[in-house]
Amino acid sequence: MRTVFRKKVTILLLAACAAGVDAAEWKIDPTIEFRAGYNDNITLRIDDEASSAEARLSPSAVFSVVTPTSGASGRLRFDFRRFEDDSNLDDNNVRFVTSSYHRRERSELGLDLDFIKDTTLDSQLENTGLVLDRTTRYRVNIGPSWSYNLDARTEARFGYNYSDVRYNNTGETGFVDYHLNSGQASLQRVLNERTMASITLSHSQSSNENQVDSKNTNLQGGGSYRFSETLSASLFLGVRRTEADFSQSSLIPIFSGDELIGFIPLTEDVSRSDWGYTFSGSLSKDFLRGQTGLSASRDISNDVNGIPIEVTRLRWNNLYRFSEILSGNLNIEFYRSETNNNARNSLNRDYYRIEPRFNWDFQQFWRISGSYRYTKQTFDNTGGDATQNAAYLTLTYRWPRIAASR
Repeated sequence: MRTVFRKKVTILLLAACAAGVDAAEWKIDPTIEFRAGYNDNITLRIDDEASSAEARLSPSAVFSVVTPTSGASGRLRFDFRRFEDDSNLDDNNVRFVTSSYHRRERSELGLDLDFIKDTTLDSQLENTGLVLDRTTRYRVNIGPSWSYNLDARTEARFGYNYSDVRYNNTGETGFVDYHLNSGQASLQRVLNERTMASITLSHSQSSNENQVDSKNTNLQGGGSYRFSETLSASLFLGVRRTEADFSQSSLIPIFSGDELIGFIPLTEDVSRSDWGYTFSGSLSKDFLRGQTGLSASRDISNDVNGIPIEVTRLRWNNLYRFSEILSGNLNIEFYRSETNNNARNSLNRDYYRIEPRFNWDFQQFWRISGSYRYTKQTFDNTGGDATQNAAYLTLTYRWPRIAASR
């Protein structure tokens, strides 16, 4: 499996560099970050809470290359994380994300390529909030797109995305490899200097190695409006249909007269489907010293095994600059996740997170950040709440930009 992924990563690197053959400008921004802190409930459990001090070293680089008709940009990041009280949680992760384009007179061809190696300690908390086990996850995304300007104000866009997710030790952990195919077509029109409207039709299909197949189709329309140079809003509404096909096992009782004499195992194919609504909206305001933004959405996501879950999200993000070198952030997030078709209602939950952060740029290329994160989640089928308190101190160094042109 690792050989397959090495080949895929090589393809990603070659494709990302191909856009820069006729490059006019190259830019690289290297960064190294060291974070140390303490987490009192690493796996966010109600019982058997695991706490530990931790440290993380994260070298990274953001790059871009641009020509008059094409370009590419991306980021490469490594995370080396160590836990003081439980070395089994130690991990070495990598994230490589690229986006490239080639522009013609009225059209543009794009390609997004991602490779991610992380652990289910992170991906499970992000998707379901439930850490059943920990193993290494590999994820590859490939997303070509094409857009065409019908006129000066109208654009048609078509996109496709393929995701392949694999886990180590699937037989021992219960995680299931899966892949996801999705596509979308949209039509966008600029109505005036302040208003944009669009409509999007999307379809996705996932399949895992336990022969669980799901399909989701979504039609959504709406637009955005700029009230002023500092205030803007957007709203999109839609309807979806989700289908799931899987095998379900049961035991059929056998009677002899009134006496139960045994059971016969029966496996049958089950198909379930339902309709729902989707939406996404945002409101953002810029101030002289900062900005604030509200966003809300409801859509279908996939859990760690590719099974669809419906997620409703609310976010409030804030930034305030006290001075040229001192700033602060306050981010508040809530979301409600529900397993579609009630297939696994044990994953239905409410999730809350509050995270204040302060940043001090004490030298030209140096920054110190301090943050605190409070997290709480409640599952529908449990009688208690899981809470987490985490505090971190981060030191960041950003090298001067490396630039070249030819």
